[in-house]
Amino acid sequence: MDSGYSSPGTGQPLSIGNVISAGLRLYSNHFGQYFGVAFFATLWILLPIAVAIGIALFFAAVQSNYGLLALLIPAWIVLLLYCSGRYMAGTAAIARLAFGELSNQPETTQQAKRFTQSRQWWYLLTGALVALIFIGITLAFYFAIVIFVVALFMVIGGAAAFQSANPEAFFAEAFSSPSLWVPLVLGILVLTILFLTLLFWLGARLSIAQVPLSIESNIKGTQTIGRSWSLTKRSAWRILLVLFILFLIMLPLQLVVQVIVTVLQAAMAAVVPSDGSFSAASLIDILLTYLVSFTASILLVPLRQSVLAAIYYDLRSRREGLGLELRE
Repeated sequence: MDSGYSSPGTGQPLSIGNVISAGLRLYSNHFGQYFGVAFFATLWILLPIAVAIGIALFFAAVQSNYGLLALLIPAWIVLLLYCSGRYMAGTAAIARLAFGELSNQPETTQQAKRFTQSRQWWYLLTGALVALIFIGITLAFYFAIVIFVVALFMVIGGAAAFQSANPEAFFAEAFSSPSLWVPLVLGILVLTILFLTLLFWLGARLSIAQVPLSIESNIKGTQTIGRSWSLTKRSAWRILLVLFILFLIMLPLQLVVQVIVTVLQAAMAAVVPSDGSFSAASLIDILLTYLVSFTASILLVPLRQSVLAAIYYDLRSRREGLGLELRE
């Protein structure tokens, strides 16, 4: 382990401050190594974007052969999935490297990348399953709002209004009455608070879903979510606080990126006024925006992965002691 990092005693769990401190120290001490891994991982996700731009420019120029899209679009989707898997495997290697430092079993970059790249399709599956969970929760929230609104109308006599001779008058009076708006606003507010609370809690429980897949050799894509769920039991709000502090740390750089993008867009608009149609200036504007955004991502991803590795290390220390083995 790097001499600049002072680890707690064997098996001793970290405090919230120490988790953040450990992530920051790993990030600063291994910045060059982690930045390189993040850079090459980001190149993979840029590839399908570049190909999509190339396809769009080609058809904009020739304005024919649109039948080729039937072949190009499926091929592009396969390319996107493959490159996304390589990107996720590349960023996961940072978490593996960080955990190796924390557990006094460091690996080389090539060793870590070799392990995570062998599981790139599992990362895609894990990401898809986590996304489906959040989509399901969101849909349940919208259904709950619809059911609540319908039930409220039934309570105030909405069903009878449709059978009356003048339902428009009933609904006009109902919408102007506090007896509808007060419970409607309060009910939606309560449902929204419950939804956001559940969303944040669930996000904390699944925040390290891909980390066990990057560390433990006997974990598969469908098992790593259960592993995250088990490790984060009774620690969700503590993890959420760590992630909130991490967000505050990353916020200044994100604001700087937004300012740079805004300045670049204003400069492009001043140099090449837009006529409302897509042009080379529009393409340059989009490319500059993506370039700045991806540069910020390359800088922030290693910090996020380092903190997630520290959270994972801390949870295993608390629940399982430090009987950890990174390599066979």
